[in-house]
Amino acid sequence: MEKFFLARIKHTNGTWEKGVEVHDTLDSARQSFHAYLGAYGYKHDAGTDYVQCVILDINGAVRDGVVDNRIPVEE
Repeated sequence: MEKFFLARIKHTNGTWEKGVEVHDTLDSARQSFHAYLGAYGYKHDAGTDYVQCVILDINGAVRDGVVDNRIPVEE
């Protein structure tokens, strides 16, 4: 059996949200991965300052991963 898991984490307006999606194909997981980043990452959503997406296969191997971290560093 082949399954892929997309783990999604974001920080928007002080609130952390997370979730996991189950996909039958790597292409399907990657499509969702890029859609999530397109919606919330790279300053696309003004209130979001952190986005992480990771695709894992059924054996736990990381197939793709991106972190967009714009949380200000406290000095």
